[in-house]
Order: sequence, then C-alpha cells, then structure tokens
Amino acid sequence: MQRLALFDLDNTLVDRDGAFHRWAAAFVAEHALPEGTAEWLVELDEGGYGPKERLFGAARERFGLTATVPELLDDFRRTLPGLIEAFPGARESLLALAEAGWRIGIVTNGHANQLAKMRSTGLDTLVHGWTISGEFGTVKPDRRIFAACAAACGMDPDGGGWMVGDNAAADIEGGRGAGLATIWLHAGREWPLGAARPDHTVADIPEAVALILR
Repeated sequence: MQRLALFDLDNTLVDRDGAFHRWAAAFVAEHALPEGTAEWLVELDEGGYGPKERLFGAARERFGLTATVPELLDDFRRTLPGLIEAFPGARESLLALAEAGWRIGIVTNGHANQLAKMRSTGLDTLVHGWTISGEFGTVKPDRRIFAACAAACGMDPDGGGWMVGDNAAADIEGGRGAGLATIWLHAGREWPLGAARPDHTVADIPEAVALILR
C-alpha cells in the first residue's frame, strides 16, 4: 500500500454540524424568528445532506422573508466557512502524517465553498491536494472522485491507501470501491445495518492517524 491518506472534510476534519448550529442561531436572531426555528432549520439541514434550496425556500415561505432563495443561499455559503472549526487534534494529526512521509488529500462532497472551509481552518496548508465534488462534477461514492484526489496528491490512483470519513455510504463504501482501506469515525453512532463494515472504527482523527501510522 502506498503512503496515501484521504480524508472527508465535514464532520470528519471539521465540525460542520457545530458551525451550522451557530449559523442557525445567528440567522434566527437576525430575522427575529420564533423560538424553535433554529432546531427546525437543523432538522431541514439533515446533517448537511438536505438540499439548501429546499431549506431556504421553506424558510422564506414560512416566515415571509423578503430575500430570494438565491440571495439567502449565497449569504449562507459566504458565512458558514467563517464559523467552521477544525476538530481538536485534527491539524496536529495531519502534520504528523506529513512528517512521516505520507501524502494527504481531502475528498469532499459539496459546493466550491468547501475550499473556504479548508482555508479558514488552515487545513489547506497541511494537505497535498483536494477534490471538491461541486468542482469535479461527480460525488462520493463515485470512485472517480477518489482517483482524482489521489492524482492531485501526486499518487497512483490505483496504488491503494486509506480513506477516513464519517459517512458509511459516501466515505466507507466509496473508499472501498476505490481500492482504499477504510476508517469510519463513529461519532457515537452504531454502524448502519446491512452495510459492509469498515476496516476500522475510531472515535476521532487522532485515533485514526495513530492507526495509520502504527
């Protein structure tokens, strides 16, 4: 196996859900929306997988907001990266991998503002390449996006390596389909019934990197 480690971004290296909660609270305060609205927005967000056009369309209709859906969406995409924080130990763990001679990539589904999240947390300076689905044109679990990220890191797309992520389908099944060993961040969850299990299950990035380096 070549020394290649690919990582998901949201809720793997960075606390995307925490950032969304902070954004929702600020959005409710800005628009003087009723109590309970932040929780409603979080529910519609579906951990980042809910369509944002649907979320803002529903909010606009429910509360009579004057801004258009594209305007609300653009403001959200500008604001969220500034609220993102890397998980404790994530930056230090990536640095340890790089110092040990590993090539590191980030492969993430999402809009082009994923790069702004990397930059706001300094992760862009700690990896050798990245692939963002909104720019690449296909999403995880398509094996092509993993291959593209490996190539962006200067590595052989067919040479193996590791994929670390929190999503069973996108990260673990996708990584396995791309010929990568897999590490799942469980975040206190049970593995989904019926899904092929990951090679390893860990609680956080430092534990994942310690496993890769052992």
